[in-house]
Amino acid sequence: MSSELQKRLRQLRTAQMQTTPDRAWVQATRKTLLMQVKNTLPATRQLTLAKLLREIIRYALPQSFVRWISRPAMAALSLVVILAGGSVMSVSAAEQSMPGDFFYALKLATEQARLALASSKGDKLKLKTEFTSRRIQELKQVATSNNSSEKVVQVTEILKRDMNTLKEQLTDVANEAPAAQAAEAAKLVDQKSNEVITALQATKEQLPPEAKEKMTEAQSVAADTGVKALEVLVEKHQVSKDSVPAQEVAQAIQDHVKVVADATNVTAPLDLATTMVPTSVILTTSSTLSDLQTTSTASTTSESLPAMVDQAKAATIQAFAIQKVQDQLEASGGLNTSGTAILPVVTVSGTAPAADQPAATSSAETPKPAETSKP
Repeated sequence: MSSELQKRLRQLRTAQMQTTPDRAWVQATRKTLLMQVKNTLPATRQLTLAKLLREIIRYALPQSFVRWISRPAMAALSLVVILAGGSVMSVSAAEQSMPGDFFYALKLATEQARLALASSKGDKLKLKTEFTSRRIQELKQVATSNNSSEKVVQVTEILKRDMNTLKEQLTDVANEAPAAQAAEAAKLVDQKSNEVITALQATKEQLPPEAKEKMTEAQSVAADTGVKALEVLVEKHQVSKDSVPAQEVAQAIQDHVKVVADATNVTAPLDLATTMVPTSVILTTSSTLSDLQTTSTASTTSESLPAMVDQAKAATIQAFAIQKVQDQLEASGGLNTSGTAILPVVTVSGTAPAADQPAATSSAETPKPAETSKP
């Protein structure tokens, strides 16, 4: 190396030692260099908590078990996402859907999810009455559509389940809630059961004979739920007469028996010779329903309420039992050439049977079919 070049290098080194770089330039240059170094390194795997749990499950549990449990979990998660607004279009379509529509099952599932998320048993009961009102509206709409019989029967079956559920919910509320709250729940259930019976009756007139029996069964279940509501009202009246006056309970009993009488038509004149139900049974049921409707609510006492409810319960069971026989007669033609019905008699002797059990039959009171003359 020449002496001239060495001299030049020494001068440059001296100049560098005497030069102080700008601080901002140093920081910017350092940041740039660090960024370039980071970009040249291989990408690292970010392990979140969810991924960590997934890896643990993957290696700790059998894959068959993971697949089995993931299906209902994903279904529930999907429903939660929909309820949270994940698909506004789907929710809207489900809310407007009717029996037979694609989204109707989602509508029912959404209702069940709302019931599951309700904070108290009283809230669950109120929600169920709201959903029962939906079924009533659906029933009215499908009754006027083409091929309505199948859809009406579908709604009818759902209404039967709803009324049974309401009865169970009312029992829970009556056992746990204060008297005033339980009484309000009973009034709500009583009102809803009357609405269901009336709606079914209006729809029933438009159906063929073979579908009417199912409607009567649903009416009977609704009436049984209404009787339970009356029993709760009487019970809570005994606890707190101020919150549930006797006259109010008596009025509820009258409203119930009126709806039952209108639905079964037992109090109207019947051609008794064409039915398999003994005349005495029909007349007794008709008389009980009429007497309860004409009882003065103003003069009703607390002591008379339990007996009134018992009478209403027995008459309700018998009225729908008679109506069911008449439906069967209408569906099958039920008369032989002599005008005598050939279906078995349904009678009640002693204590009325439970609502979910058939009334007792009496072979002694069953008239034998008249023999037809041979041609």
